[in-house]
Amino acid sequence: MKSVTSLGVFGNPIAHSLSPRIHALFAQTRQDSINYQRYLSTPAHFPRRVAEFFRHGGQGANVTLPFKQQAASLVTKLSDRARLAGAVNTLIPYGNGQLLGDNTDGEGLIIDLKNKGFKVSERSLVVFGAGGSARGIIPLLLEQKPRCLYLINRTAEKAEMLKSQLETLGLVAANRIQVRSSATEIDEPIDLLINATSSSLNGQRLTLPSVLSENASGYDLMYADQPTVFMDQLTQAGCKNVSDGFGMLIEQAASSYQLWMEGERPDTAFVMAEMRAPS
Repeated sequence: MKSVTSLGVFGNPIAHSLSPRIHALFAQTRQDSINYQRYLSTPAHFPRRVAEFFRHGGQGANVTLPFKQQAASLVTKLSDRARLAGAVNTLIPYGNGQLLGDNTDGEGLIIDLKNKGFKVSERSLVVFGAGGSARGIIPLLLEQKPRCLYLINRTAEKAEMLKSQLETLGLVAANRIQVRSSATEIDEPIDLLINATSSSLNGQRLTLPSVLSENASGYDLMYADQPTVFMDQLTQAGCKNVSDGFGMLIEQAASSYQLWMEGERPDTAFVMAEMRAPS
């Protein structure tokens, strides 16, 4: 009989988190035995709560809002992608009380884009937003060698600062980021639009580029039971392929699970179907 692997997720709020169900389904596909719990904390207590979790046998943990950046300063070692993201969503113990901090968000996005047939290589991209979500995905998007990547933020200075931070951290490809304060300043057809802002949570519409390519695609990092405002905007603008970020949620979780369990990647198609099925 397999021993039970103790896992969890830290956040605030955390009661809404789908992670326990997602990871339980991963375990089901691989016939693993896990105990995955939610842990509510505060910024002041977060370091102690994490230390207690691993001291009492925790074998892996996810970190969600608002602790991702705090987790990056807490770990013994950062993976390269976590260092570039400036945030950690996956904690991995590696002996003597040491923790490795990783960030699987960007990888989750890239895998889901490929699953959906959204091409990045040699395409013109727009990323809306210059906050933590954008920073977590841009290095992985640039790895795919897009023809160009426009970073749109109402405050262009914030976007320039993000570009500069990535360059300072050694991301050579960051010099290919083109900053704009509005998508209307772009004078070429765009192939893929990614919303890394919270606009869909607030029901806000974004200003789209003037010209989209014939086969333009769109992706909102947010997810909901119904199409997001951003997805509706893109559909109205003629985009045939639009998606929310639910697949990214599943894929980034699968990357974390694989890191903890050191085995094959779980069957995410099965988990996606189970999670999307009417209850």
